[in-house]
Amino acid sequence: MSLLSRYLLKELVVPLVVWVAFLFLLLFVMQFLRGSEVILGSSVSLEDLGQLIVYLAPHFLMMALPVAFLLAILLGLGRLSEDRELTALQALGIGPVQLLAGPLAIGAVLAALMVLITSTAEPWGLTSIKTFVADLIKKNVVGDVKSGVFYEDLSNLTLYAETVNAEDRRWTNVLLHDDREPSAPLLMLARTGEVNTNRAGQVLTLELGDGEAHRANQDSASYSVITFKEAEIAVGVEGSMGRRNRFRSPKEELTPSELLQAADEAERTGGDPKPFLNSLYNRLGHALAPLSFALLGTPLAIGRRHGGRAWGYLLSLGGYVAFHLLMRFCEQLGLQGRVPLPLANQLANIIFGVVGLVAMYRVSRAGTVR
Repeated sequence: MSLLSRYLLKELVVPLVVWVAFLFLLLFVMQFLRGSEVILGSSVSLEDLGQLIVYLAPHFLMMALPVAFLLAILLGLGRLSEDRELTALQALGIGPVQLLAGPLAIGAVLAALMVLITSTAEPWGLTSIKTFVADLIKKNVVGDVKSGVFYEDLSNLTLYAETVNAEDRRWTNVLLHDDREPSAPLLMLARTGEVNTNRAGQVLTLELGDGEAHRANQDSASYSVITFKEAEIAVGVEGSMGRRNRFRSPKEELTPSELLQAADEAERTGGDPKPFLNSLYNRLGHALAPLSFALLGTPLAIGRRHGGRAWGYLLSLGGYVAFHLLMRFCEQLGLQGRVPLPLANQLANIIFGVVGLVAMYRVSRAGTVR
Protein backbone atom coordinates (compact mmCIF):
# COMPACT_ATOMS: atom_id res chain seq x y z
CA MET A 1 0.00 0.00 0.00
CA SER A 2 1.40 3.39 -1.02
CA LEU A 3 2.01 6.24 1.38
CA LEU A 4 -0.83 8.21 -0.23
CA SER A 5 -3.29 5.34 0.19
CA ARG A 6 -2.41 4.94 3.88
CA TYR A 7 -2.76 8.68 4.39
CA LEU A 8 -6.20 8.79 2.74
CA LEU A 9 -7.37 5.72 4.64
CA LYS A 10 -6.34 7.37 7.89
CA GLU A 11 -8.33 10.47 6.96
CA LEU A 12 -11.40 8.31 6.42
CA VAL A 13 -11.14 5.39 8.85
CA VAL A 14 -10.37 7.41 11.98
CA PRO A 15 -13.42 9.72 11.69
CA LEU A 16 -15.51 6.72 10.59
CA VAL A 17 -14.71 4.83 13.80
CA VAL A 18 -15.30 7.94 15.92
CA TRP A 19 -18.65 8.71 14.30
CA VAL A 20 -19.84 5.09 14.47
CA ALA A 21 -19.06 5.07 18.21
CA PHE A 22 -20.79 8.42 18.73
CA LEU A 23 -23.92 7.50 16.76
CA PHE A 24 -24.09 4.07 18.41
CA LEU A 25 -24.02 5.74 21.83
CA LEU A 26 -26.60 8.31 20.71
CA LEU A 27 -28.95 5.60 19.41
CA PHE A 28 -28.58 3.58 22.59
CA VAL A 29 -29.32 6.62 24.77
CA MET A 30 -32.42 7.39 22.68
CA GLN A 31 -33.61 3.79 23.00
CA PHE A 32 -32.74 3.86 26.69
CA LEU A 33 -34.99 6.88 27.20
CA ARG A 34 -37.83 5.29 25.22
CA GLY A 35 -37.61 2.09 27.24
CA SER A 36 -36.58 3.59 30.58
CA GLU A 37 -39.62 2.07 32.31
CA VAL A 38 -38.23 -1.36 31.48
CA ILE A 39 -34.47 -0.70 31.60
CA LEU A 40 -34.62 1.15 34.92
CA GLY A 41 -36.88 -1.43 36.53
CA SER A 42 -36.31 -2.59 40.07
CA SER A 43 -34.91 -5.98 39.04
CA VAL A 44 -32.59 -4.94 36.20
CA SER A 45 -28.87 -5.56 36.75
CA LEU A 46 -25.71 -4.39 34.97
CA GLU A 47 -25.53 -7.83 33.37
CA ASP A 48 -29.00 -7.26 31.92
CA LEU A 49 -27.89 -3.93 30.46
CA GLY A 50 -24.87 -5.64 28.92
CA GLN A 51 -27.12 -8.23 27.27
CA LEU A 52 -29.37 -5.45 26.04
CA ILE A 53 -26.45 -3.71 24.33
CA VAL A 54 -25.31 -6.96 22.70
CA TYR A 55 -28.77 -7.65 21.28
CA LEU A 56 -29.23 -4.08 20.01
CA ALA A 57 -25.70 -3.64 18.62
CA PRO A 58 -26.36 -5.18 15.15
CA HIS A 59 -29.49 -3.07 14.62
CA PHE A 60 -27.75 0.10 15.74
CA LEU A 61 -24.73 -0.63 13.53
CA MET A 62 -27.03 -0.93 10.52
CA MET A 63 -28.37 2.53 11.33
CA ALA A 64 -25.06 4.17 12.23
CA LEU A 65 -22.63 2.88 9.57
CA PRO A 66 -24.04 4.67 6.47
CA VAL A 67 -24.39 8.12 8.02
CA ALA A 68 -21.05 7.78 9.84
CA PHE A 69 -19.38 6.87 6.53
CA LEU A 70 -20.92 9.88 4.78
CA LEU A 71 -19.74 12.12 7.62
CA ALA A 72 -16.23 10.63 7.43
CA ILE A 73 -16.02 11.35 3.69
CA LEU A 74 -17.36 14.90 3.86
CA LEU A 75 -15.27 15.86 6.89
CA GLY A 76 -12.12 13.85 6.11
CA LEU A 77 -11.73 14.67 2.44
CA GLY A 78 -13.28 18.08 3.03
CA ARG A 79 -10.43 18.95 5.37
CA LEU A 80 -7.89 18.02 2.68
CA SER A 81 -9.69 20.31 0.25
CA GLU A 82 -9.87 23.24 2.68
CA ASP A 83 -6.21 22.88 3.62
CA ARG A 84 -5.23 22.87 -0.07
CA GLU A 85 -3.70 19.42 0.25
CA LEU A 86 -5.74 18.28 -2.75
CA THR A 87 -4.20 21.11 -4.73
CA ALA A 88 -0.77 19.76 -3.88
CA LEU A 89 -1.84 16.26 -4.90
CA GLN A 90 -3.14 17.58 -8.20
CA ALA A 91 0.21 19.24 -8.81
CA LEU A 92 1.74 15.76 -8.45
CA GLY A 93 -0.61 14.41 -11.12
CA ILE A 94 -3.19 12.86 -8.76
CA GLY A 95 -6.67 13.86 -9.89
CA PRO A 96 -10.06 13.71 -8.16
CA VAL A 97 -11.02 10.44 -9.87
CA GLN A 98 -8.02 8.67 -8.29
CA LEU A 99 -9.14 9.87 -4.86
CA LEU A 100 -12.45 8.01 -5.34
CA ALA A 101 -10.75 4.61 -5.05
CA GLY A 102 -10.26 4.87 -1.26
CA PRO A 103 -13.88 5.75 -0.37
CA LEU A 104 -15.20 3.15 -2.82
CA ALA A 105 -12.99 0.43 -1.29
CA ILE A 106 -14.15 1.30 2.24
CA GLY A 107 -17.75 1.54 1.01
CA ALA A 108 -17.50 -1.93 -0.52
CA VAL A 109 -16.19 -3.36 2.76
CA LEU A 110 -18.95 -1.65 4.74
CA ALA A 111 -21.60 -2.83 2.27
CA ALA A 112 -20.41 -6.45 2.58
CA LEU A 113 -20.38 -6.11 6.38
CA MET A 114 -23.90 -4.66 6.41
CA VAL A 115 -25.22 -7.45 4.17
CA LEU A 116 -23.76 -9.97 6.61
CA ILE A 117 -25.17 -8.17 9.66
CA THR A 118 -28.67 -7.72 8.23
CA SER A 119 -28.77 -11.39 7.16
CA THR A 120 -27.62 -12.92 10.45
CA ALA A 121 -26.84 -10.79 13.50
CA GLU A 122 -29.65 -8.23 13.21
CA PRO A 123 -32.53 -10.77 13.03
CA TRP A 124 -30.91 -12.75 15.86
CA GLY A 125 -30.58 -9.65 18.04
CA LEU A 126 -34.11 -8.39 17.44
CA THR A 127 -35.59 -11.85 18.04
CA SER A 128 -33.56 -12.32 21.22
CA ILE A 129 -34.33 -8.89 22.62
CA LYS A 130 -38.07 -9.39 22.25
CA THR A 131 -37.95 -12.39 24.58
CA PHE A 132 -35.33 -10.75 26.78
CA VAL A 133 -37.38 -7.58 27.35
CA ALA A 134 -40.49 -9.68 28.06
CA ASP A 135 -38.51 -11.49 30.76
CA LEU A 136 -37.27 -8.15 32.13
CA ILE A 137 -40.82 -6.87 32.40
CA LYS A 138 -41.89 -10.01 34.27
CA LYS A 139 -38.91 -9.66 36.64
CA ASN A 140 -39.81 -6.03 37.23
CA VAL A 141 -43.38 -6.99 38.05
CA VAL A 142 -42.06 -9.29 40.75
CA GLY A 143 -39.69 -6.64 42.10
CA ASP A 144 -42.25 -3.83 42.01
CA VAL A 145 -44.74 -5.53 44.33
CA LYS A 146 -44.13 -3.95 47.75
CA SER A 147 -45.45 -4.80 51.18
CA GLY A 148 -48.72 -3.06 51.98
CA VAL A 149 -48.97 -1.30 48.58
CA PHE A 150 -51.60 -1.94 45.92
CA TYR A 151 -49.98 -2.88 42.58
CA GLU A 152 -52.09 -1.92 39.55
CA ASP A 153 -49.67 -1.97 36.59
CA LEU A 154 -51.08 -5.24 35.23
CA SER A 155 -54.05 -4.76 32.91
CA ASN A 156 -57.39 -5.08 34.78
CA LEU A 157 -55.71 -6.65 37.81
CA THR A 158 -55.07 -5.30 41.27
CA LEU A 159 -52.59 -7.08 43.52
CA TYR A 160 -51.90 -6.56 47.22
CA ALA A 161 -49.59 -8.39 49.63
CA GLU A 162 -49.40 -7.59 53.34
CA THR A 163 -45.75 -8.64 53.48
CA VAL A 164 -43.17 -9.41 50.77
CA ASN A 165 -40.08 -11.45 51.59
CA ALA A 166 -37.14 -9.53 50.10
CA GLU A 167 -35.08 -12.69 49.50
CA ASP A 168 -37.40 -15.14 47.77
CA ARG A 169 -40.19 -12.67 46.88
CA ARG A 170 -42.83 -14.81 48.56
CA TRP A 171 -45.95 -13.03 49.73
CA THR A 172 -48.24 -13.49 52.71
CA ASN A 173 -51.90 -12.43 53.06
CA VAL A 174 -52.47 -11.80 49.36
CA LEU A 175 -55.41 -10.08 47.69
CA LEU A 176 -55.97 -10.32 43.94
CA HIS A 177 -58.86 -8.59 42.17
CA ASP A 178 -59.37 -9.75 38.59
CA ASP A 179 -61.60 -7.48 36.54
CA ARG A 180 -60.82 -8.93 33.10
CA GLU A 181 -64.44 -10.13 32.91
CA PRO A 182 -66.41 -7.06 34.06
CA SER A 183 -69.66 -9.01 34.33
CA ALA A 184 -68.09 -11.58 36.68
CA PRO A 185 -65.18 -10.06 38.63
CA LEU A 186 -63.02 -12.40 40.68
CA LEU A 187 -61.61 -11.71 44.14
CA MET A 188 -58.97 -14.09 45.49
CA LEU A 189 -57.70 -14.07 49.07
CA ALA A 190 -54.76 -16.31 49.99
CA ARG A 191 -52.40 -16.89 52.91
CA THR A 192 -49.34 -17.19 50.63
CA GLY A 193 -48.39 -16.35 47.10
CA GLU A 194 -45.49 -16.08 44.71
CA VAL A 195 -44.83 -15.39 41.03
CA ASN A 196 -43.59 -17.98 38.55
CA THR A 197 -41.59 -16.16 35.84
CA ASN A 198 -40.21 -19.30 34.21
CA ARG A 199 -43.06 -19.65 31.74
CA ALA A 200 -42.05 -18.76 28.17
CA GLY A 201 -43.60 -15.80 26.38
CA GLN A 202 -45.76 -13.07 27.80
CA VAL A 203 -47.28 -15.12 30.61
CA LEU A 204 -46.98 -14.49 34.33
CA THR A 205 -48.34 -17.16 36.68
CA LEU A 206 -49.40 -16.35 40.22
CA GLU A 207 -49.22 -19.34 42.54
CA LEU A 208 -51.50 -18.88 45.55
CA GLY A 209 -51.87 -21.14 48.56
CA ASP A 210 -54.53 -21.74 51.23
CA GLY A 211 -57.23 -19.28 50.26
CA GLU A 212 -60.66 -18.48 48.85
CA ALA A 213 -61.95 -17.38 45.46
CA HIS A 214 -65.01 -15.11 45.39
CA ARG A 215 -66.90 -14.53 42.13
CA ALA A 216 -69.95 -12.35 41.66
CA ASN A 217 -72.04 -12.74 38.49
CA GLN A 218 -73.79 -9.44 37.84
CA ASP A 219 -76.07 -10.88 35.15
CA SER A 220 -77.60 -13.55 37.39
CA ALA A 221 -77.00 -11.85 40.73
CA SER A 222 -75.31 -15.03 41.94
CA TYR A 223 -72.31 -15.16 44.26
CA SER A 224 -69.98 -18.14 44.71
CA VAL A 225 -67.12 -18.90 47.07
CA ILE A 226 -64.55 -21.63 46.51
CA THR A 227 -61.81 -22.61 48.94
CA PHE A 228 -58.53 -23.95 47.63
CA LYS A 229 -55.28 -25.37 48.93
CA GLU A 230 -53.26 -24.45 45.87
CA ALA A 231 -54.22 -22.36 42.86
CA GLU A 232 -52.53 -20.99 39.77
CA ILE A 233 -53.78 -18.03 37.81
CA ALA A 234 -52.20 -16.89 34.53
CA VAL A 235 -52.40 -13.14 34.56
CA GLY A 236 -50.97 -12.56 31.05
CA VAL A 237 -49.07 -9.31 30.73
CA GLU A 238 -49.71 -8.67 27.04
CA GLY A 239 -51.27 -5.29 27.74
CA SER A 240 -48.53 -3.93 29.96
CA MET A 241 -45.84 -5.43 27.72
CA GLY A 242 -47.41 -3.86 24.68
CA ARG A 243 -47.18 -0.46 26.35
CA ARG A 244 -43.66 -0.94 27.66
CA ASN A 245 -41.91 -3.06 25.05
CA ARG A 246 -40.60 -0.63 22.41
CA PHE A 247 -38.13 -3.12 20.93
CA ARG A 248 -40.35 -4.66 18.26
CA SER A 249 -40.12 -4.82 14.49
CA PRO A 250 -41.52 -8.15 13.25
CA LYS A 251 -40.19 -8.32 9.67
CA GLU A 252 -36.69 -7.28 10.74
CA GLU A 253 -36.65 -10.31 13.04
CA LEU A 254 -36.75 -12.65 10.03
CA THR A 255 -33.67 -13.83 8.17
CA PRO A 256 -33.64 -13.56 4.34
CA SER A 257 -34.50 -17.26 3.97
CA GLU A 258 -37.39 -16.86 6.42
CA LEU A 259 -38.67 -13.84 4.48
CA LEU A 260 -38.61 -15.86 1.26
CA GLN A 261 -40.43 -18.72 2.97
CA ALA A 262 -43.03 -16.29 4.34
CA ALA A 263 -43.50 -14.80 0.86
CA ASP A 264 -43.94 -18.26 -0.67
CA GLU A 265 -46.42 -19.21 2.05
CA ALA A 266 -48.39 -15.98 1.54
CA GLU A 267 -48.53 -16.56 -2.22
CA ARG A 268 -49.54 -20.20 -1.76
CA THR A 269 -52.40 -19.30 0.59
CA GLY A 270 -53.67 -16.43 -1.54
CA GLY A 271 -52.03 -13.66 0.52
CA ASP A 272 -49.79 -10.82 -0.58
CA PRO A 273 -46.08 -11.73 -0.68
CA LYS A 274 -44.97 -8.17 -1.48
CA PRO A 275 -44.46 -6.96 2.12
CA PHE A 276 -42.03 -9.82 2.81
CA LEU A 277 -40.16 -9.46 -0.47
CA ASN A 278 -40.05 -5.69 -0.04
CA SER A 279 -38.49 -6.09 3.42
CA LEU A 280 -35.79 -8.34 1.93
CA TYR A 281 -34.95 -6.00 -0.96
CA ASN A 282 -35.16 -2.96 1.30
CA ARG A 283 -32.48 -4.42 3.57
CA LEU A 284 -30.23 -4.96 0.57
CA GLY A 285 -30.84 -1.39 -0.57
CA HIS A 286 -29.80 0.00 2.80
CA ALA A 287 -26.80 -2.34 2.97
CA LEU A 288 -25.47 -1.05 -0.37
CA ALA A 289 -25.92 2.59 0.65
CA PRO A 290 -22.18 3.08 1.51
CA LEU A 291 -21.30 2.57 -2.17
CA SER A 292 -23.66 5.30 -3.37
CA PHE A 293 -22.56 7.55 -0.50
CA ALA A 294 -18.94 7.10 -1.60
CA LEU A 295 -19.82 8.08 -5.17
CA LEU A 296 -21.76 11.17 -4.09
CA GLY A 297 -19.81 12.21 -1.00
CA THR A 298 -16.35 12.23 -2.58
CA PRO A 299 -16.98 14.94 -5.22
CA LEU A 300 -18.98 16.99 -2.71
CA ALA A 301 -16.08 16.86 -0.25
CA ILE A 302 -13.22 17.63 -2.62
CA GLY A 303 -15.16 20.33 -4.46
CA ARG A 304 -16.06 22.21 -1.28
CA ARG A 305 -14.23 25.39 -0.46
CA HIS A 306 -15.89 27.16 2.45
CA GLY A 307 -18.11 26.40 5.39
CA GLY A 308 -15.83 23.99 7.26
CA ARG A 309 -17.29 21.33 9.50
CA ALA A 310 -20.70 22.99 9.72
CA TRP A 311 -21.14 22.57 5.98
CA GLY A 312 -20.04 18.94 6.25
CA TYR A 313 -22.58 18.25 9.01
CA LEU A 314 -25.33 19.96 6.99
CA LEU A 315 -24.53 18.00 3.84
CA SER A 316 -24.40 14.72 5.78
CA LEU A 317 -27.72 15.31 7.50
CA GLY A 318 -29.40 16.54 4.34
CA GLY A 319 -27.99 13.70 2.25
CA TYR A 320 -29.03 11.03 4.73
CA VAL A 321 -32.56 12.42 5.09
CA ALA A 322 -32.88 12.78 1.30
CA PHE A 323 -31.69 9.20 0.83
CA HIS A 324 -34.29 7.78 3.23
CA LEU A 325 -37.10 9.90 1.78
CA LEU A 326 -36.13 8.73 -1.69
CA MET A 327 -35.93 5.12 -0.48
CA ARG A 328 -39.40 5.43 1.00
CA PHE A 329 -40.84 6.97 -2.16
CA CYS A 330 -39.31 4.33 -4.43
CA GLU A 331 -40.42 1.60 -2.03
CA GLN A 332 -44.02 2.74 -2.43
CA LEU A 333 -43.63 2.65 -6.21
CA GLY A 334 -42.56 -0.98 -5.88
CA LEU A 335 -45.41 -1.91 -3.53
CA GLN A 336 -47.89 -0.32 -5.95
CA GLY A 337 -46.50 -2.41 -8.80
CA ARG A 338 -45.23 0.53 -10.85
CA VAL A 339 -41.60 -0.57 -10.54
CA PRO A 340 -40.23 -4.09 -9.90
CA LEU A 341 -39.51 -4.47 -6.19
CA PRO A 342 -35.79 -5.31 -6.55
CA LEU A 343 -35.25 -2.21 -8.71
CA ALA A 344 -37.48 0.02 -6.56
CA ASN A 345 -35.38 -0.64 -3.47
CA GLN A 346 -32.15 0.13 -5.35
CA LEU A 347 -33.39 3.28 -7.13
CA ALA A 348 -32.16 5.58 -4.35
CA ASN A 349 -28.67 4.06 -4.60
CA ILE A 350 -28.75 4.31 -8.39
CA ILE A 351 -29.87 7.96 -8.32
CA PHE A 352 -27.27 8.91 -5.72
CA GLY A 353 -24.59 7.04 -7.67
CA VAL A 354 -25.48 8.74 -10.97
CA VAL A 355 -25.58 12.19 -9.35
CA GLY A 356 -22.21 11.42 -7.74
CA LEU A 357 -20.66 10.40 -11.06
CA VAL A 358 -21.94 13.58 -12.71
CA ALA A 359 -20.55 15.65 -9.84
CA MET A 360 -17.21 13.82 -10.08
CA TYR A 361 -17.07 14.54 -13.81
CA ARG A 362 -17.69 18.23 -13.19
CA VAL A 363 -15.07 18.37 -10.45
CA SER A 364 -12.56 16.59 -12.70
CA ARG A 365 -13.23 19.02 -15.53
CA ALA A 366 -12.97 22.04 -13.25
CA GLY A 367 -9.96 20.76 -11.28
CA THR A 368 -9.45 21.31 -7.59
CA VAL A 369 -8.48 24.94 -8.02
CA ARG A 370 -10.94 27.56 -9.17
